[in-house]
Amino acid sequence: LNDGFSIMSLEDELICSICLSPFDCPVTIPCGHNFCRDCLLESWKDSYSCPQCRTLFATKPELKKNTVLTAVVETFKVRSDKSEAILSGEASEAVRKDVIRCDTCMEAEASKTCLTCMASYCEEHLRPHRENPIFLLHQLSEPVGDLSERICPDHHKLMEFFLTFIHLNLAQKAAEITTNITSQFYKDI
Repeated sequence: LNDGFSIMSLEDELICSICLSPFDCPVTIPCGHNFCRDCLLESWKDSYSCPQCRTLFATKPELKKNTVLTAVVETFKVRSDKSEAILSGEASEAVRKDVIRCDTCMEAEASKTCLTCMASYCEEHLRPHRENPIFLLHQLSEPVGDLSERICPDHHKLMEFFLTFIHLNLAQKAAEITTNITSQFYKDI
């Protein structure tokens, strides 16, 4: 509950200053401010300036999705929705199924999610993972849109990596306990 409070206290930082809603596909511009991608593009009609600090850019800055901020916003939305459901007494969990977009171009539909990079890619941007041996050990899965929910709050890693370790630990402990009980049983006879 304490973690929920701390992320809820960040609400103002997770709001786009243009639409005044939680970020949707947040991008960071060179001055460091964040906006929803569509809000920013809509504001850039004649010139390219930051809607918040008014820094003027000579050319249109390249926009890349801020994946860390996206994960934080998704976590905020999930916790906010859960808090609202608890407060209003609703137990329904309506999960919004959106198309998962490529985190690089933000336009094409993602064909895979790299669990190592914590990002989703369309076929074009997935090519380095398929062709470059450096990415050989990266784990690809079907597109996943809820990576932030799969991060262990204690270890800050994907839970799948820890479940195997925990399972092995539990199996070892169970074997040790069984051996100890069996030894004690035969010792008592």
